[in-house]
Amino acid sequence: MKVILLLLLVAGAAVCSISSPDSGSTWRDESRHARQEARQAREEIRRATREARRAAYETRMEMRREREQFLREMRQNRLEVQREIRDSFRSR
Repeated sequence: MKVILLLLLVAGAAVCSISSPDSGSTWRDESRHARQEARQAREEIRRATREARRAAYETRMEMRREREQFLREMRQNRLEVQREIRDSFRSR
């Protein structure tokens, strides 16, 4: 979506600068400005993508930690139950 908007912005700037009766230097200035805006938009997209990937990675790591903690607790509970069963049979 942002890429399409970026392309429309660049195309719009190009059409406006071509259709204006101003000098070539103005067209070059506008073209340079449009390229700079496009560069900034690309960097913003990269930054947003990096942040989204980082957030997804952190979410996966948190889910993994929670899963491993749950499995540890289940193993511990199982060992405690086994110990209690053994102790109850020994006491008889």
